[in-house]
Amino acid sequence: MHNLHIINYNDFSADELCFYLEDRHYTQIIADMESIQSFLMNLNCVEESEIVEVANVVFRKLYTEVKQLFTKDSILLFPHLKNNVTVKINLEPVNQIHGKISTILMQLRKLMNNYVQQPGWSNQLKICCNELYALEQSIQHVLYIKENFLWTKINNPASHEC
Repeated sequence: MHNLHIINYNDFSADELCFYLEDRHYTQIIADMESIQSFLMNLNCVEESEIVEVANVVFRKLYTEVKQLFTKDSILLFPHLKNNVTVKINLEPVNQIHGKISTILMQLRKLMNNYVQQPGWSNQLKICCNELYALEQSIQHVLYIKENFLWTKINNPASHEC
């Protein structure tokens, strides 16, 4: 999906950003991850390739970390931000999880040859490569919004009040 216009996330309140991330991005990323996981499992059964086997392992690790992050955000972080926007919180643990997810994404990128398809790859592996690239872009977009806009809103609440 292409953005037809650029969204100015600075105009969003912390509540609106939380809702936007959870409603628009989190549900779609989890659905995409479940689809990719199923695709990778089927690909692993059909194609005997070291790349596919390792991709399965790394992807399961990514899936676990992303799902845990989104669950923590939905259950703990976002409700806290909505109810206590003026209370500063330590974001370092969340940033560490973001770093871990970014590292796993880099491992997948390296494994998939920087998402440049190889002539010897099967069509199914090429499709998987495209799906993993699109997923990486979605996850990176969420991390970007959180770190560059949401964190600013919650650590400087007075400058954004009406």
